[in-house]
Amino acid sequence: MDGLNLSHTSIQAGKVVEPFFTDTINHCKEDIVSLYVIGSAVTKDFHPKHSDINTLIIVKTIKFTFFDFISLMGKRYGKKGVRAPLIMTPDYINRSLEVFPLEFLEMKLIHQLVYGEDILSAINIEKADARVQCERELKGKLQTLCHGYIRTMGDRIKLSELLTGSLSGFFPVFRGILFLYGQEIPREKGDVLSALEKYRNKDSRVFKRLLDIRRSGVRPPLDELKELFRGLYLELDGLAREVDEFEAKRP
Repeated sequence: MDGLNLSHTSIQAGKVVEPFFTDTINHCKEDIVSLYVIGSAVTKDFHPKHSDINTLIIVKTIKFTFFDFISLMGKRYGKKGVRAPLIMTPDYINRSLEVFPLEFLEMKLIHQLVYGEDILSAINIEKADARVQCERELKGKLQTLCHGYIRTMGDRIKLSELLTGSLSGFFPVFRGILFLYGQEIPREKGDVLSALEKYRNKDSRVFKRLLDIRRSGVRPPLDELKELFRGLYLELDGLAREVDEFEAKRP
């Protein structure tokens, strides 16, 4: 369809998401404010076999019939990797920035405006709100990690899945930390780790190793996994302490 801009979206993802957006516009063009592709599909981290295609639909008002329409399309596009879209109004976004600052920071940083008005580029995230969520996320992930480690009961496969499975959830926090300290925030995960490493003057070998393991699909020996757990715990705890000490004043 004319008017859809997928120039910065992965070619593979674009071929799938273009007809999804075309169907959406044909159904309710008058209600659409913006259509976005968000997340890995607009970065070099996208993997056609393993990555989901995430989208955001901004509408003028919430209509429950639209949810019915999207749910029916899910049967067709879900099999192709398109996750259920986020559906929001501009008013909802404005009222939610202080509640979900990291999620909206991610969308602001990593998106492709495919159609309509660019709402995301104009949003403003307060550092005070981001600091609170960074601390909460880091401390929550520490507890989840410890609980999960105990539940694996020394099983190598389960421990490997626990460590690599937790990795994606760290990057919104890492970008949030870079945001707090006024650092440039990259899109790609490897670059995020390098930026974090540079500002902290401390290597990120634990995170980099887990990223390599996830990409390769090869499970290391149990002793290495245990050492990675120990290193991951210490790194997350250190980051939580740094964020806890960060002072962000509201305007």
